Amino acid sequence: MDPLLDDEELPFSQAARFHSSEDVMNEPPFMMEGTLPPSGGYGEGSSRSKVFNDPVHKHIRVSGLAVDIIDTPQFQRLRDLKQLGTSYMVFPGASHNRFEHSIGVGYLAEDTATRFYRNQRDELDMELADLKVASIAGLCHDLGHGPFSHVFDNEFLPVCLNKSTDEVEQIWTHEEMSTRLLDLIIDENHIDGIDEVDLKRIKNIITSSLGTNGYGGHNRKSFLSEIVANGRNGVDVDKFDYLVRDSKMCGVSIGWDADRLRSFMKVIDGEICFKASEYHNVFDMFGTRASLYRRIYTHKKAKAIEYMLVDALIAANPHLKIAEKINCPEDFTSLDDTIIRRIEYSSDYELRDARAIIQRLRKRDIYKYVNEFTVPSDQLKHWKPVTALDITTHQKGTSLRPEDIVVQNLKIDYAKGNKNPVDYVSFFQEYDSTTKFHIAEEKVSSMLPRVFLERKVRVFSKHSQDSIRKQVAEAFEEYQRKTFGTSAQVHATPQKPCRKRLRLGGESTFRSLFTNVDTLD
Repeated sequence: MDPLLDDEELPFSQAARFHSSEDVMNEPPFMMEGTLPPSGGYGEGSSRSKVFNDPVHKHIRVSGLAVDIIDTPQFQRLRDLKQLGTSYMVFPGASHNRFEHSIGVGYLAEDTATRFYRNQRDELDMELADLKVASIAGLCHDLGHGPFSHVFDNEFLPVCLNKSTDEVEQIWTHEEMSTRLLDLIIDENHIDGIDEVDLKRIKNIITSSLGTNGYGGHNRKSFLSEIVANGRNGVDVDKFDYLVRDSKMCGVSIGWDADRLRSFMKVIDGEICFKASEYHNVFDMFGTRASLYRRIYTHKKAKAIEYMLVDALIAANPHLKIAEKINCPEDFTSLDDTIIRRIEYSSDYELRDARAIIQRLRKRDIYKYVNEFTVPSDQLKHWKPVTALDITTHQKGTSLRPEDIVVQNLKIDYAKGNKNPVDYVSFFQEYDSTTKFHIAEEKVSSMLPRVFLERKVRVFSKHSQDSIRKQVAEAFEEYQRKTFGTSAQVHATPQKPCRKRLRLGGESTFRSLFTNVDTLD
């Protein structure tokens, strides 16, 4: 049978795309070489393959081995982990979970590995096991996420453990937990089809962005560690999935072409490289990432809700021992987004403070955004995070306390700090090229940015009273004057209390809508 035409002969996800002759003719020339491997060559597991109808990648056929992993309690837990955490409470369409993202990354990982197998199998010494390793690593890369995804490791654990984010990463990361949960899945559910050698390789790929994997160097298989989580430059299929999926589900338009980028890559000296003509497409990927961070991931309302959830979890931690569960994979599987419901409906006296915060959230009485300023670019290098105490020491009175406010020190970059991330990407000239090179940005365009990092400082009030919010605003503005010599914020400090939202109901309300209508001009 022709593996390009018979979907039953295709591994894992290739059958998701039914290749017509037109599809093949439209592929780049180097994609025409070689043949696809037949399915089942790398161990299909005990289950039959399944087809998922994915909103991003359409029909995805998943191998029996992948189905064995998916149909376990540990993997099904991902259905109760929102991909975007609290963003769902601002963007109603962002109801997607880590479950579908993981299946999408598993598909893209094998699709990418299969492209290399088709075109460079001999020179890369690729085997069918490499496709399995890539696909299972992509499928399982997010198993270790905690409740509300990055809220857990970036916000909750640092406060709970009294450590900085960097210090927390020295003792726990969701990538490392993903590998421990994969061990648990295999052991508890008796998964066949993955031997010890391949399991180690899968774990190395999952943790590759941490710089602890065993590939490295310039061996022929080092490119496998760049497929799912690319620690070298950040161009990986994890981003290929979540940037497209998140923007689609939130209803936010992007101008980056992920499918095209995946069609113009090859491996040279153990590194995934891209055709030189795709420089702007690669750059647009990083620009899209920064844009989504600005528009979705760090949305001020979503962050306000996030800080409320963190406070609720911290209040509940002494009773529920949430932070202790990171030490045991079996205990960790009990943590997901439903923990908020468990707290909310518990009658335990010890959870009263956590319940009060969640009840405020249910009534949309969220922490109030006060204001923000952008750190000047010439001060980025030596800027130190602002604390709540920094703000309260600049108040006119003495009633404002540090625990009354939340300060967000926001950093958005292109994935490499204040450096152009494309400088870390290698390119090739033609499909038959055997050499790679970097492209200086001045050779491409004079319109590329010179600064790739921005920092903002935002302040939120934990109290909804207008009087407290005004005190926070005045103290925050005074802090800016002392720091910069002037107010750096875009929005002026409000001089009068904000109007309460008008609640419609009854003839009197209807009449009030048209009272003094001329004053609206």
